[in-house]
Amino acid sequence: MKVLITGNREKDLCSEIVPLLEKNGFECECVSRSNGYDFEKDAGGVIHRVGKLAESADVFINLYANYFFNGTILAQKIYNRWLDQKAGHKRMINVGSTTDRVKRGKNNLYHYEKLILRDWSSGHSLIGVWEGGPKVTHISYGTLSNRSDNNPGRKCLEMKKAAEYILWILQQPADININEISIDPIQ
Repeated sequence: MKVLITGNREKDLCSEIVPLLEKNGFECECVSRSNGYDFEKDAGGVIHRVGKLAESADVFINLYANYFFNGTILAQKIYNRWLDQKAGHKRMINVGSTTDRVKRGKNNLYHYEKLILRDWSSGHSLIGVWEGGPKVTHISYGTLSNRSDNNPGRKCLEMKKAAEYILWILQQPADININEISIDPIQ
């Protein structure tokens, strides 16, 4: 099974997901700034190029941290390409953040970008369940261990464990869709 991942295979959660998936027989391709896919410099062009790559992938894992809602726009682009291909067997996993549940004003867009990604995923997961489109799962994590220095005293989820949840989603039977998972470490 071919997996396309937005993320640098050498960093953060992607660096845990890739070896775990490859060890379990998945073929992974990663796209990030490190290999010429810079969403901040050329969002429209990159979204188009990644959308084309996704046509041959069985799974798309959207680790993209968002930048002006481009993570959601990319998900929509890929989803529509898959619909055009009549590729109901394909699976998309959008990785969000539990910060989207925080109901207080913030001066940056990250919180809202993740909220929109969750809402988009929720609606599109139901299309897969009821109309046979591609399967969509939204998984959100609380603070991951790669951000522990920014959050002293907070218990963080180990990235290896976060990667295991993604593998678990991919290992579900073809006739099941995991619509949404939200995971927070107990403080």
